[in-house]
Amino acid sequence: MKHLKSKISRVLVLYIVLFSSVVTLCLTSIQLYIDYEDGIEVLHQRIEQIKLTNIDSIRQLLWTMDYSSAQIQLKGLTKINDIIFTELVDENSKVISQSGEIDTKNIISETLSIKQFYRNREIIIGQLKIVVTKENLYQHLIDTVVIILISQAIKTFLVSIFILLIFHSLITRHLEKITSHAEKIKINSKSSLLTLDRKKHEPVREDELERLIESINFMSDNIYNSYNELVNNQNTLSEREAKFSAIFDSITDAIVFVDHERKILQANTAFSKCFGYSLDEVKGKTTQLLYAVPEQYNDLGKNRYNASTNSIPGVFEIDYKRKDGSIFPSETMGGAVRLPDDSLIGFIGIVRDISSRKQAEEENKHLQNQLQQAQKMEAIGQLTGGIAHDFNNMLASILGYSELLSNLINKKTDLKQTTYINHITNAGERARDLIAQLLTFSRSAPGDPQAIYLPELINEVVSFIRPTIPSSINLIVNTNKKTPKVLMDSTQLHQILMNLCINARDAMEGNGTLQIELNEEQCTNITCSSCKKLLNGNYIKLTVKDTGSGIQKDILDNIFDPFKSTKPFGEGTGMGLSIVHGILHQHKSHIIAETKAGIGSSFHLLIPPYNDINPVQAITKYLKKIIDDNNEEAHVLIIDDEKPVVDFMKDLLENYNYKVTITTSSKQAFDIIKSAPYKFDLIITDQTMPEMTGTDMIKKIFAIRPDIPIILCSGYNKQIGEKEALELGCKKYLSKPINNNYLIKSIQEILSKNN
Repeated sequence: MKHLKSKISRVLVLYIVLFSSVVTLCLTSIQLYIDYEDGIEVLHQRIEQIKLTNIDSIRQLLWTMDYSSAQIQLKGLTKINDIIFTELVDENSKVISQSGEIDTKNIISETLSIKQFYRNREIIIGQLKIVVTKENLYQHLIDTVVIILISQAIKTFLVSIFILLIFHSLITRHLEKITSHAEKIKINSKSSLLTLDRKKHEPVREDELERLIESINFMSDNIYNSYNELVNNQNTLSEREAKFSAIFDSITDAIVFVDHERKILQANTAFSKCFGYSLDEVKGKTTQLLYAVPEQYNDLGKNRYNASTNSIPGVFEIDYKRKDGSIFPSETMGGAVRLPDDSLIGFIGIVRDISSRKQAEEENKHLQNQLQQAQKMEAIGQLTGGIAHDFNNMLASILGYSELLSNLINKKTDLKQTTYINHITNAGERARDLIAQLLTFSRSAPGDPQAIYLPELINEVVSFIRPTIPSSINLIVNTNKKTPKVLMDSTQLHQILMNLCINARDAMEGNGTLQIELNEEQCTNITCSSCKKLLNGNYIKLTVKDTGSGIQKDILDNIFDPFKSTKPFGEGTGMGLSIVHGILHQHKSHIIAETKAGIGSSFHLLIPPYNDINPVQAITKYLKKIIDDNNEEAHVLIIDDEKPVVDFMKDLLENYNYKVTITTSSKQAFDIIKSAPYKFDLIITDQTMPEMTGTDMIKKIFAIRPDIPIILCSGYNKQIGEKEALELGCKKYLSKPINNNYLIKSIQEILSKNN
């Protein structure tokens, strides 16, 4: 037929067939799904029916062991539609009877437990396995599909023929005339009016074709009029372009306009200032020459400026390169440029130089790292201080009782027991020294700052460690004799220098050079390796340098943490550099750690200079020998929340003929004093207790009896030390674990003065 030669007709037939096919397939799929679900439900109902009608009789046969009857029942079950296999097993999974054959494809298998009440409880006496085939269901579904497809194909064919005839009569022949007329339209002349050639029997009506004819005639007139207007508006367009150029060049961010291939078409004045290129130098070239990393032109830029996807995110950061080769970070945003008809003509990119902002962010990041490091070290200090308090309480009991036990043993006859006690004492003293190091790290041991002339101290340390250094290690000392003094505890500074020298010796493993240097240095924006603070100003620089293996980068950032050691397991406590950190920062000093793998490490101590106005200080230390053999018995009250501590101190003092009362409650102790203020000659109290702290209790006691002598003890407390205890009115401040002899001597001295 002639109308079938029309392209629209062929497309229409194709769409009809496709649509009908899709609808047919969807409806067929739905019908098949419903039939399949119904079929599966029927199969499950057959199994349920067996449960209801056969399971009781099979249970009786199984219970009475009538296996032949059970076999008959199983054969009867396999005769039911779709049931192809049955199997009965006892409670031990032993097969009793089977019927049918198992096909592992397209089956539903269900195992039913057979239960029997025996002696008032339900027991499982066997299992019945039922296998149902789905083959009959699948055959039914195939037959259904064939019937549906054949019937739908016939319907589709007949409907398509009918629609084509109607479509040609009403539309196709008129479209051919409209096409012929449209080909004759010219923009610079008016065309004749277009009319439809309707058949006589067709009624005249305002349908879509009539409106289309009116639109074409109207469009023909508009084309002619628009052509004349376009010519007249050319001057107006030029004026608008001039205004746009002025705005375009006034924007301070760099703007570049590119085509579909990302070739530069236009750029503003800010672009030339930012990149250093004139428009003539870059026009027609791709934006690849602007990227600092050429690969990003494809990997990143193409994803943002792609004519096929138009995938343009809002803002992104990327590095660009100027004409002089310098690289700068930017904040870039881009977008597609389209005509009113939504057709794409190119892309526009806006580039902002964010070098200043990045620099500010880096400075802020550095300050943040410094704050985090300071917070970390403070938290570690608080933790170690709390641990020290608990350990000191335990060590006070261990060392105290070991000394009391040592006094009770005949050291000449009980040599083995004496050896054991010495081991206990030595271990306790080593633990005490470790706790002292923890307290130093946590800044709880302020020391005794003095004006120190560093060259003399360095000479003392060198003379002390030289015998411990192998002759294969070269020891070099360079000190500036004119360096000012520093204000530090000499013992602690001696400990720092010893630690660093020993670490350097061990790092070189018997060969190399150990160098100690001392001079003044003006620091500018130098970062402390421990606290991360930025340092500026004049410092005394004490350097310990070795030629060892160096320190790994991942370890270097944490070497000042407690228990962090670069030595093999078992060869170091990991406390050395943490002690250095604690002592230095307590004295407002800092440390710079430098290392290179295979070359060595350097540790630079930066200590503020001390201007000693009165360098000669008179220091008088004396002790009075106290003998109380003939003193009358004194009554001492001991308060500590740790029961082993008060028990040990009671035994110790009673050995020296003191009368002792003990309590583990600060509240109870205050009640005792309140009821009898003059009952005791001396009070020994702990600081950290749950009900009432030692200082709070002392204040209340002094309100009742201001003249009573008090000794305050503490394993660790960062709020109070010897200075605060004496200002409070205490006679002595003792740190745990307390040396027994020193405690007795302190008690004797206080009671002697009180008498």
